[in-house]
Amino acid sequence: NLSKEELRILHRDTHNLKFYFKSFTGPKPKNYVSKFINYDISNGRKTTNPTNCEKKYFLFGGSTTFGWLSIDNETIASHLSKIINEEKKNTCVYNYGVPFFYSKQENNFLINLIEEEKIPNYAIFLDGINERCDGYAYEKNIKRQFSEINRHRAEIFYAKLPALINSLPFVQLYDRLVNKNTSVLDLPKNVLNCSEKKLKANFENRLRLRNEICKIFSIKCKSFLQPFGGVNGKIYPGSESLEVQFIKYNLFKTIDEQLIVDISKTLDNDPNKLSYVDRVHYSHNSNYLIAMKISEHLFHGEP
Repeated sequence: NLSKEELRILHRDTHNLKFYFKSFTGPKPKNYVSKFINYDISNGRKTTNPTNCEKKYFLFGGSTTFGWLSIDNETIASHLSKIINEEKKNTCVYNYGVPFFYSKQENNFLINLIEEEKIPNYAIFLDGINERCDGYAYEKNIKRQFSEINRHRAEIFYAKLPALINSLPFVQLYDRLVNKNTSVLDLPKNVLNCSEKKLKANFENRLRLRNEICKIFSIKCKSFLQPFGGVNGKIYPGSESLEVQFIKYNLFKTIDEQLIVDISKTLDNDPNKLSYVDRVHYSHNSNYLIAMKISEHLFHGEP
């Protein structure tokens, strides 16, 4: 329901988001204020919440949870807050989704919040498409920079020079035209950096660890296997080529529901022409459908 001008602003503001490096988790968004996208380092992405928060729900995940190319009040977290507060008043949902985060980083994020004495009543995780064996975005670049620390101070300039050159627009354009590496989702199967068996085992172990962390701190905790672009719902043109996503989906849908609840088929009956705004990120209506499905599982059997 956005005008062309509003869409242009949303696209611009999304891609103007800046990041900083946070120890133990990896790159996270900086404080950011714009018309449709607002982010606070302490409280996450702006969410439609009541002013009085008697209960707090923390929502973790990657860019789909963050709401990439979605406006603040149409993210999964905002829809979930509106749904919950229809009956359970004064409940705030905090959107701690971070672009490219996966289960290991989300666990670490939760630990950081606990150490800051921010302990939710409920921790909700939406996982699957970003899952990988280890590491985080830009890890190679950060390691390369770290390795230069031992240089003599007079040589620091030369250590930074390659990074400066690689950041120049014409160098990046050349790299895209020659290497055609425009998206992490275009990488071949070896992006997983391990066998399929190991990938699944790592994910299961992180899910178990997450549940134990929640148990220790008396946090209700539930993980959900998200819909996959190119697999579920009305897919976006070009998403048929996401081989890695098919591999992950087929691996993870067999994981015990005691560890992760499969809601990947939530968008399969989407009445809209498309369920995504690009090859992996959800439309506003898809965010609503996912929030509805999450709420059904959170409160199933509760008074």
